[in-house]
Amino acid sequence: MSTTDGWDFTVPDDEAELLAELRRHGVTPGERFRLIHSPAPTGEVQPAPERPRCEELSFIGSVKGGPRDMARNTDAYLAGFGE
Repeated sequence: MSTTDGWDFTVPDDEAELLAELRRHGVTPGERFRLIHSPAPTGEVQPAPERPRCEELSFIGSVKGGPRDMARNTDAYLAGFGE
């Protein structure tokens, strides 16, 4: 599998092959990237990890049809930035 952000990769025994594979994917000396260790493929499709539920912000109620406290209190919110 290969995407714009990553690709599946098996580390070869030879360091020269490792360097060639990184260069083939455009990795340059001094560049930083993140590696994630993956267990050997089993042929089973793993379910996507569940995303944590984001906390809702109380001041955006007007967006979802709730109380319009952000619109009503805009002057007070903006005054706080000026102090």
